[in-house]
Amino acid sequence: TIIELLSPFNKSAGTPGQRAFQKKRKTVMRSDVNWLEIDLLRADFRPPEVASKSDYYALLKRGQQATPYEVWYFDLRDPLPTIAVPLRPSFTDVALDLQTVFADMYQRAYYAESVNYTGEPPVPRLKPADANWVRAQIDAWQAKRQQN
Repeated sequence: TIIELLSPFNKSAGTPGQRAFQKKRKTVMRSDVNWLEIDLLRADFRPPEVASKSDYYALLKRGQQATPYEVWYFDLRDPLPTIAVPLRPSFTDVALDLQTVFADMYQRAYYAESVNYTGEPPVPRLKPADANWVRAQIDAWQAKRQQN
């Protein structure tokens, strides 16, 4: 199984990184290799099979099947899903809890201390309800930090 976590480098339309990523994606999608694509970026190019469905997604193309894809859709205010990671035949899928992985990575990398959360969120602009939710989350987090 190939796991691809999309980044601005491989997702920004018209860039060499995006062209190389699309070439690799197309090649693997035609093979018998499992392809797991995780997109935690709201901006830039989305493949047609997942475009305009949610803020984020994880797409699994099983190597032994041409289609359909398995897709987990989730939005900004949703917890990240637990998704299936296929192993070699005769072994069952392994569950990958993206929320736990993300929270652990965030903690280990000290993002809470190094990211400035006072500015505007990156494009595309958030829907008003999402922007209000983000502001409430940041305010609660900052109040908790001040108490500690």
